Amino acid sequence: MNFQQGYRPPSADKPKNGKKKKKWLYLLLTVALAALAGFGIYAGIQIHQQNEHNRALSSALSPYREAFLPNLYVDGIDLGGMTAQEGIDAVLGQINSRQNGWSLDLNYQGHLFYTLRYEDMGVSTDVASVYNLLEQLYSRGKVGTLEERKADMDALAAEPYHAYTTQSEITDERLNIILSQIAQQLTYDPADAYLAYFYPEADDPFIIQPEQYGSSLDVDSLREQILSRAAAGEGGALEITPDRIAPKVTAADIRAQVALRSKAVTPVSSASTADRTSNIRTAFSRLNGQTVSPGSTLSFNKVTKDRTLKNGYKYAIEYISGMEEIGVGGGVCQASTTLYLAALLSNLDIVERISHSDPVSYTTFGQDATVVYNRHDLVIRNTCEGTIYITAKVQEKRKNSYECVVCIYGPKLPDGVTYQLRTETTETIPAPLTETYQKDKDHTYVTYKDEDPYLVRKARDGFVNVTYLETYQDGNLVSEKFVSKDTCKPRGTVYAVGTLDRPE
Repeated sequence: MNFQQGYRPPSADKPKNGKKKKKWLYLLLTVALAALAGFGIYAGIQIHQQNEHNRALSSALSPYREAFLPNLYVDGIDLGGMTAQEGIDAVLGQINSRQNGWSLDLNYQGHLFYTLRYEDMGVSTDVASVYNLLEQLYSRGKVGTLEERKADMDALAAEPYHAYTTQSEITDERLNIILSQIAQQLTYDPADAYLAYFYPEADDPFIIQPEQYGSSLDVDSLREQILSRAAAGEGGALEITPDRIAPKVTAADIRAQVALRSKAVTPVSSASTADRTSNIRTAFSRLNGQTVSPGSTLSFNKVTKDRTLKNGYKYAIEYISGMEEIGVGGGVCQASTTLYLAALLSNLDIVERISHSDPVSYTTFGQDATVVYNRHDLVIRNTCEGTIYITAKVQEKRKNSYECVVCIYGPKLPDGVTYQLRTETTETIPAPLTETYQKDKDHTYVTYKDEDPYLVRKARDGFVNVTYLETYQDGNLVSEKFVSKDTCKPRGTVYAVGTLDRPE
């Protein structure tokens, strides 16, 4: 048999090899299908497990889809489970409560000046930063895969997150404005007391304007107290205590300059006529309210004016050389005498003074002062360091009984010091034995020549009186000063005789 080149005749066992290959193919296919089926089952299990896992994650995260994750704290507030708005309200509410929860009342003597709060101290919270913080915290657990979101939640469970809002530091800028306004009301100068008015008619003739204390507020010290309490969170009330500024002159100082130095009283005789008493009142009306500055003098005649009808004086009995006469201004010597006594008891200087020639009914001889216009005057000098003030009046002691009262006010006498007058008779001068007969031209006592003489004055011895000013300290005599030596002239007997012949 001819074979073509390259041709190889079929082998006699070829069919047998082909069957073996098919078996292997079937076997491989079966294994592959079995593997594929197994893989599919495995994959399905994996997918199922993943789905279950995702559902579990989703279920855990679901309550916080529109809420804060648990374990997120801001200023101690647990935001877990709160909505965004609830978280904002809770945090801002606490911030407002914190700032408004502190207050300090600034009081002064029962008056509330101002209630301080933290905002007055410059304390504030940046609300924008609070919103930004809450926004960041709210986004936690809402960004990334479920695993990442759940991991964030688990991390918070293991270690909670705490954040705090910050406040600005306490400052005193606004506080300074408030304290400045308070200081304006509580800072003022003291006012000295002063003598407002001298009203001699009153029992207390002086109206004194009392002193006023000044006030000065130590703003720096008050500021430190406030800042210290604000920093410690101590509220309540703070009493403002400004410094008191004492005046230089008090009402007591003024009162010491217008103290009653002396009071002289002489009785008005029940025999004193209304016109005589009126003359005393007229003189006193001009003397009452007089003031004498230190070193200056007061003239009784100058103050009371000439005793004329034009000046308001009236006719009344006068004593001249021991004899009664009617003249304008009778009785004024009792006014001058009462002033003289007050001046002595005030320890003032007596520049000019003349005693009566005869005793008077209203005081001891030697403690009197007679006055005659343009002839005899009573002049006193103020030797005090302050002004003296004089009050003079005729006052009713009891019904139809009167007395003359002169008070001298001025610088207060030293504590415990008082003055008294003492007069003693050092010599007696016998009365003359001769009798005097005087013609009664006015027919006061007798009219006709053939009438019996009328005894006008009995004979009287004269005498010399010496007067001293005694100084007492707490009731004890410590010194005495000579005042005057006065002579009461002796008087002989005087008769009045008539001057007319009796008609036939």
